Amino acid sequence: MIPVLVAPMPRFTAPLSTVVEARDGSLLGARIADDGQWRFPPGEEVPEKFRKAILTFEDKYFFYHPGINPVAIFRAVRDNIRSGEIVSGGSTITMQVARLSRGNRPRTYGGKIIEIFQALKMEVFKSKKQILRTYAANAPFGGNIVGLDAAAWRYAVKAPADITWAEAAALAVLPNSPSLVYPGRNQETLAGKRNDLLRKLYERKYIDSLTLILAMDEPLPGEPIPLPSLAPHLTDLYYMTQRGKRIRTTIDQAIQEQTAAIVNMHQKELSANLIFNAAALIVDVPSGEVLAYAGNSTNEGLADHGGSVDIVRSLRSTGSILKPLLYAGMQESGELLPGTLVPDIPTRFPGFTPKNFDETYSGAVPADAALSQSLNIPAVSMLRTYTSERFLELLALTGFTTFNKPAEHYGLSLILGGGETSLWELAGAYASLSRVLGRHSKEKRYVTGDYHPPMLTQEEDDKKTTHEDENLPLSAGSIWLTYEALRKVNRPETEAGWQYFSSTPGLAWKTGTSFGFRDAWAVGTTPGYVIAVWAGNADGEGRPGLTGVTAAAPVMFDLAGIMKPGEWFSPPLESLTAIEVCRESGHRAGPDCPEKVEVLACINGLRTEACPWHTIVHLNRSRSRQVNAGCVPASEMINEPWFILPPAMEYFYRQKHPGYRPLPPFAPGCEPDKSRPVMEFIYPTSGIRIFIPRDHTGELTRVIAEAVHRNPSEKLFWHLDEEYITSTTFIHQTEIFASPGNHRLTIVDESGNMATCSFMIIAGT
Repeated sequence: MIPVLVAPMPRFTAPLSTVVEARDGSLLGARIADDGQWRFPPGEEVPEKFRKAILTFEDKYFFYHPGINPVAIFRAVRDNIRSGEIVSGGSTITMQVARLSRGNRPRTYGGKIIEIFQALKMEVFKSKKQILRTYAANAPFGGNIVGLDAAAWRYAVKAPADITWAEAAALAVLPNSPSLVYPGRNQETLAGKRNDLLRKLYERKYIDSLTLILAMDEPLPGEPIPLPSLAPHLTDLYYMTQRGKRIRTTIDQAIQEQTAAIVNMHQKELSANLIFNAAALIVDVPSGEVLAYAGNSTNEGLADHGGSVDIVRSLRSTGSILKPLLYAGMQESGELLPGTLVPDIPTRFPGFTPKNFDETYSGAVPADAALSQSLNIPAVSMLRTYTSERFLELLALTGFTTFNKPAEHYGLSLILGGGETSLWELAGAYASLSRVLGRHSKEKRYVTGDYHPPMLTQEEDDKKTTHEDENLPLSAGSIWLTYEALRKVNRPETEAGWQYFSSTPGLAWKTGTSFGFRDAWAVGTTPGYVIAVWAGNADGEGRPGLTGVTAAAPVMFDLAGIMKPGEWFSPPLESLTAIEVCRESGHRAGPDCPEKVEVLACINGLRTEACPWHTIVHLNRSRSRQVNAGCVPASEMINEPWFILPPAMEYFYRQKHPGYRPLPPFAPGCEPDKSRPVMEFIYPTSGIRIFIPRDHTGELTRVIAEAVHRNPSEKLFWHLDEEYITSTTFIHQTEIFASPGNHRLTIVDESGNMATCSFMIIAGT
């Protein structure tokens, strides 16, 4: 007994392959072990067919002997003596495990004794199932294929549990002489051994006669077949982070395969415009589990075009894909109602001049329309009100970790792509928002744990913490309002092509395009899933026409077509309230609003200011002139509510809204109302600090000042620091030269109305 106890327990320390599986156990991909062998980590159980085949062939008394079979050993010794060499080992499965653990050593009687002691020890400390599983995981199957799992996939392209009786019999005979009956060679020998084993299985009543006949007619395994590669970038990720392990992911094999095919199909089309990379991620909303992970296109010929880059995890400029979060944040804080008009006028900041995609201006546009149309200038105006500091905090609370620099680094460009994120974090954030909305709609409660990154394994799900907490960054109400805006079918960024997507109801979606046409984004969500797509070039090369609508949105909508449609989110009425707003301005209705409607908004929306753009004006009886108490008796005045935008907004708003009524002029002899501005600076704005670079001669460049007047034909007189410089009519722009320091710009119209602006010039070196 003592030799048995002191004998070392067999151990296997050889490196293992990295194996990545779908949620159903099917193989997504694998990477070879560091020693060049295909050696999969041990599976949970040995499949029934292979278990019966291998025990029938190798060790039919396996479940009855204590690790050695004395009869078999005696017979082997007799045969070896007769032949004068070792021709038989008489080994049980347990003894073969011991031999395999010692490496490919020559067979000797001393080695056999060690194997006997090790086998006896294994039988004491391990179960029969554990021993058989260890054997199946380490037996040689020819060439560099070790273990049943690797053999089943390389020879039969299926999981061990799915192999046929014929395949099980063929694989069972390989470990006995892997070099002799290596599949693809010595086919006659392999066929003979396999068929003999099938007959024994029939004799033991494991299979019936029909199964025997059909199994013997099955073709033999041929040369090893390449392993499946349905998610190569995900496999590479685990190869780098969990090398030598078997990872069961949440990936749905069917959805993954369709996703990869759709991404590849669209990338082929995009390659005509020298766009070589595309990626997609599909996340299940309720669970947060990843259903499909296409890290990049896998079309041939992309090796020199960044085809190996995992775009899902790469940081890319966000473009305008974050605008919905800003909109939701302002709804939540009560700084904005869904239809509130926001400025859409030429806007300039030091070193930053935002423009809409089509380079036009609407003067003023409802906030929800600005979001659905992805207008840049309104978004910058909204961020200026909300502040970059608060927006960065909101991004962090909703799951983004890549915006790790101070607000001064990003400035207002943050909302237009001044920062970077990954497809992974984008999908995770939108899935979290949808999960909060979906769960609150059903369970009437908020759950902090609903905000978390996507999950690729069940272990990640188990570690997720979930507890009730009302202090969430965004309520279900603000999320629902945002999604309602994103459901509107309208032109996002460009008019070309958006109408083709109108046939996909029940999907809130947003696109984004980074500066220089380098990154095209699209993200869509339903209560059931989130789809995030990126298209572009991994090396950052921009291409004309590379936009979210033209490059990423078609991929997203094709992917939406393979997912199950479902019902839309129900309104979370507990976190919403009906607010009476002015029909024209979208602001909370004031006493002077002539037409009022009720809209659903966040409860904090009750704190928004009353409509500032409706006021009572005094008109003569014909309503053709403005009057006041200084020139007309009160009995002859008509008081009428009037929608009056600020001069700059009005100038552009009138061009797209023919129904807009400008104020009539004042009647002769009536003093104009000086409290209501008639002109306004577009640039510079008061208090701005302007950096002026030097040109190639070393001279400071000039500033183009611009203003608008309610009456475009009015003549304006320009003064810089009290000195007259020029006059303008209709197009009120002029070039000014100012030395470094503080300055004051003044404009005066022919009626004596005046506007001033103070600014600072900072000279470049």
